[in-house]
Amino acid sequence: MPPTKISRVSRGGGIMKTTLSKSRPSIHGKSPLPNPAQKNESLGTQDFENESERSHRSAKKSSTSSTPGKKKGGDAEETRRRHHRSKPPASFLVKLERSQTQRMIVLGRKRSLRAGAPSEDIDIVGSTGNVYTVTISHLPTCTCPDSLRGNECKHKVYVLHTVLKAPQHLQFQLALLTSELEEIFAHAPPIPTDLSETPKGIRKATDGECPICYMELDEEHNELVWCKVQCGHNIHKSCFSEWARSQAGKGLRCVYCRTPWEMDVLDIEAIKRTGNHSEDGYVNVATHFGMSRERDHSSYYQPWARHRFGQRRW
Repeated sequence: MPPTKISRVSRGGGIMKTTLSKSRPSIHGKSPLPNPAQKNESLGTQDFENESERSHRSAKKSSTSSTPGKKKGGDAEETRRRHHRSKPPASFLVKLERSQTQRMIVLGRKRSLRAGAPSEDIDIVGSTGNVYTVTISHLPTCTCPDSLRGNECKHKVYVLHTVLKAPQHLQFQLALLTSELEEIFAHAPPIPTDLSETPKGIRKATDGECPICYMELDEEHNELVWCKVQCGHNIHKSCFSEWARSQAGKGLRCVYCRTPWEMDVLDIEAIKRTGNHSEDGYVNVATHFGMSRERDHSSYYQPWARHRFGQRRW
């Protein structure tokens, strides 16, 4: 069918413009008239896409600039104070190895509440006899020089891994959420002094951990002693002998129930008071526990270990 002419007519009756149309014939054999809304519809779709893109950018910008830690509906969501680690870094694995190969002793544990979340202070004797305090809270810390320099220290690793038995994925985190702290302390070994409500003089099973070193009792390879007067808990004889030696003349009590151990009380503060002060200003109780004040550098990278640490004791 040949092209047809389409003329636009003004209100006065004059012809304004004439164009050729190649439209297909209609079912009635007539050429369709152009749809004046077609051009406007195309423009509207483009405007919608542009507006949608602007809205998306605006929403994205708003979400990044709005207050963090808020869920839909206004419920508060806690924000982790340090970045989340999806896997343990090499530096953590090095500290973990040291914490498992160097001798450390827990002097005491104290549970408390900080910023609405459970926390715990653990007094710990480091590998050279210095006494440090590890605090497990939203931002785990330690009073040792390595931690004070901003590093993740072996004492904090030892506490989370060996003492509190924290879930593995939480042991290498630099910061903990309240829910994670609750999970750790809900499943952590009880504080020894909290375990005194047992029938007197009945020995407990020997499949647990020593409350002094937090290693397996393993009766097959370790000689054990137990509280015969009150709680019946077991302790490594070698660990308890060190405690007893530190309390010569003061009396000794059970680490768990504080009942006199056929002698008299184990006073943690007394150990600290009788300890010497190291050159770094820390209380040092190495002589009480038969520990060397010289650092074992065998687990450190040798070329720089002595240059960095020298004879420092932490």
